Amino acid sequence: MKNLILKLDHSNSLQTSNEEVKIQKFVSSISPSSFIKLLKYADNKVNPRIATVNKITKSIHETLDTSPELFWFKSKGILIATENCEILERNRLRISLDNLDYEGIMDGGHNTFAIAIYIIEKLFDVRLKKWDDTKQFWEENYEEIEKRYEENVDDFKFSIPVEIITPTTDEGSLLEFYDYISEICSARNNNVQLKETAKGNQVGYYDYLKEILDQEFDIMWKTGGSGQIKSEDVISLASLSFIFLKEKGLLPNDIKSLNKISVYSQKSKCVDFFNEVMSHSEISEEIKGKYILKNDAVKSALNLTKGILHFFDRMYLEFPSLYHKAAPGKFGRISAVDNKKKSRAPYYTTEELSDYKYSFGFFYPLVSGITSLMEYDERNNEAYWKVNPKNLDLGTLDLSQYVELIRMVNFDPQKIGKGAAFYNESESIFEKINN
Repeated sequence: MKNLILKLDHSNSLQTSNEEVKIQKFVSSISPSSFIKLLKYADNKVNPRIATVNKITKSIHETLDTSPELFWFKSKGILIATENCEILERNRLRISLDNLDYEGIMDGGHNTFAIAIYIIEKLFDVRLKKWDDTKQFWEENYEEIEKRYEENVDDFKFSIPVEIITPTTDEGSLLEFYDYISEICSARNNNVQLKETAKGNQVGYYDYLKEILDQEFDIMWKTGGSGQIKSEDVISLASLSFIFLKEKGLLPNDIKSLNKISVYSQKSKCVDFFNEVMSHSEISEEIKGKYILKNDAVKSALNLTKGILHFFDRMYLEFPSLYHKAAPGKFGRISAVDNKKKSRAPYYTTEELSDYKYSFGFFYPLVSGITSLMEYDERNNEAYWKVNPKNLDLGTLDLSQYVELIRMVNFDPQKIGKGAAFYNESESIFEKINN
């Protein structure tokens, strides 16, 4: 068990809720010495964001360099969540930091990151820019960090505000802590306009998608984290299968429908729609503040996401040749198309390069049209592909009318991506595949 004895600078003032919520908090501050010990065990997995070097961290560094005595006044400090907190003598607390889903640094990630890289830079003349690299450096060099700090303690004259949230000793307090911790964490991060994707990731809306996609796709699920693919792009495309379920009457009636055009033009709306589905009591069960997907139809629909992403990449690579086949004229001569740059497929499912760099708006309606290839098996309560678009012979698609529509809007990819006529035509194109 990871237990840490944390020395507080001020008396450990315990505060409880007047509304009788079974959570309590301690408000105080810690020294850089205690911070060094804290970071050995604490992580920020519970925090919906991952801090990076930016204006905030640079401003913190400036304060630590020029007016460290004011840091305690200027900074909101660090918010720590722990399941177990024992009050000891001499302003000390023993806290647990084992359960990384609920324990650790839940707010103040930029403060934590900025202080950590400041200490590393001063003690080792090493400049780090990522949280993961900083945490790894801390773990690998912890004893040397402590040693060098003690030798240079006078260079670090600042106090760090801390707030510690922990369950009370009342019966049922731990379960209440689990229920509320994600909500508290999201609220504390709202002052930085936390994205809905970050909130959804924190409470588990995307866990099933991660389970089926992460081995193949490098997706950045957490704000500031690593990954080549934006989570909102994936969530928007995954919403196509939910649109299919909604049209079939397979989602709860109180969930509002989503227009396919939003998959191209309003990704935030798609994220809201996806989150609404996943948070519904008929779809997921809330356990310890996390939403666990239980609905088999929704699970099977999400299983189609991999095929959608593969099809998106295939369409990006092959749309220019499909355009040439459907009508005379050169795709590369369209003003919105760059024929001098080769480009990667956006979801990296292949090493093949496109001969052109161009807007996804040209073919987004076609990607959305593959809901016509989806089917539902009532007996097994399962959505499946009638024809998997990953293996579809694109040469069989009749795009003559689609290309004619492109000409009618003067080859403007924005008008294509937002035009209802293109989405209606795309559905017709794929419906013919089944006949």
